[in-house]
Amino acid sequence: MNVSSVMSKLFEIKPELNFQTQHVKVPGKLYISGEYAILEPGHPAILIAVDQYLTSELSMSLKPYQGSISSDLPGMQTLNYRRHRETEAIKLNLEEQSAGSISDWRYVLSAIEVVEDLIHEIGRPVQDYRLNFSSDLASQEGKKYGFGSSGAVTVAAIRSLLQFYGLAAVSPVTIFKLATIALMRLESNGSFGDIAAITLGDWVYYQSFDREWLKARLSKETSILDLLLVEWPYLKLEHVPAVEDLSVLIGWTQSPASTDDLVAYLHQQMDQANTIAPYKAFLDQSQASVERMYQAFKTQEIPAIQEELANYRHLLLKLSKHFNLTIETPALSQLVNLSQAYQFEAKSSGAGGGDCGIAIGHKNQKSQLLIDQWQENGIQALNISVAPLQM
Repeated sequence: MNVSSVMSKLFEIKPELNFQTQHVKVPGKLYISGEYAILEPGHPAILIAVDQYLTSELSMSLKPYQGSISSDLPGMQTLNYRRHRETEAIKLNLEEQSAGSISDWRYVLSAIEVVEDLIHEIGRPVQDYRLNFSSDLASQEGKKYGFGSSGAVTVAAIRSLLQFYGLAAVSPVTIFKLATIALMRLESNGSFGDIAAITLGDWVYYQSFDREWLKARLSKETSILDLLLVEWPYLKLEHVPAVEDLSVLIGWTQSPASTDDLVAYLHQQMDQANTIAPYKAFLDQSQASVERMYQAFKTQEIPAIQEELANYRHLLLKLSKHFNLTIETPALSQLVNLSQAYQFEAKSSGAGGGDCGIAIGHKNQKSQLLIDQWQENGIQALNISVAPLQM
C-alpha cells in the first residue's frame, strides 16, 4: 500500500500547506472509575473531559531555521531552537537554555518530533514556527488541579502542527495514537486515559492497549504511518452515553498530587512478596465494576452508577491498604463523607493523594448545600462542566 492510500485512510489532506496562525483548544480530564487497573492491558476506565482548557497558538517563524516554544504558565521559560539545515533536526543551544527549561518542554518537543517524523515520511517539507500555550488547567497560583496538563499540552501541540501542515485526522484515534507515541518515547508510566478523554471529549470509555507491544514496535523503529494504520491490541475508545439527570460535582482539595510518583511507588511495592494474588483480585473486581457502570450509563440508571462509584472507592481503599499507598487523603475522605450526607456518592479522581474528588447524584438534589459544606471545610468546588465532543 503506497503512502497516498495510507494517508487517505488517516487524514483529510489539503492540497497546499496551511501556514496561517493555528489556534487549538483542548479540554482537561478527570477519572470517574478504573484508576490503577487501567495501567494493565485490556482493562477499562470511564473518564470525562472537563471544560477547563489548554490553548495553543502556532504561527510561522519569521526567522529561517529558527523557532520558539513559550507559555504564560508560571515558571515556564521560553525555549528557542535552531534547525540543522541539512538533517532538518531541531537543535537546542544548551548554553542558552537551562536543563530545567528543556525538561519542562519535553512533552512538546516529543510531540514535535513525532509529527515531523510523519511529515518526513509523507514527503512534505518541515517548517519552523512559534508555538505558545496558555492554560486553565491550574489555579492562579500555578497549582495543578489534576486535569492532565501533560496530556493536554501533547495533544494541543500535535493538533496544531497537523493543522499547520494541512492534515486533518479522520478519527480521534489517530490523534490518540500520535500523542501516545510521543509520551511512550519519553518512557511514560501513565495510563494514557488523559489522552483518551482529551482527544474524544465528553464521557469516554477507554480500554488500555498493550504497552509492551507498542514498546517493541518503537524499539524496531516502526514507521509512524504503520503505527497509525495498524490496530493496537486491546485498545478501545468509545463515547459513553450522557445521562440527562446526572449531576457531577468536582471538589478540589487544594493539594496537588503526582500521578507518576504514586504509580512508581505501586510498582515498587509490587516487587515485594505476596502481592500477585491481591493485585489480580483488584484487577478482576475493577474490570467487573467498570463494566457494570458502563452498562448503567447505557440504561440511564443513576442509582446503579452511584453504586459502582462507591464500589470502586472501596476497591481503591483496599488497594491502598495492601500496598501502603496514600490514595484517599483526609481531605478526600471528608469530601466523600459530606457528599454522602446529601445523597451523592463520591470518590477520589485519578491516582489520588490530593487533587480532586468527584461526586455524583441526581440534578434535583440540593447540590448547592453540598457545595457550601465543601467550602466551609476547605474544599473548593470547581465551576466546571463536562466538555463537548472534540471531533
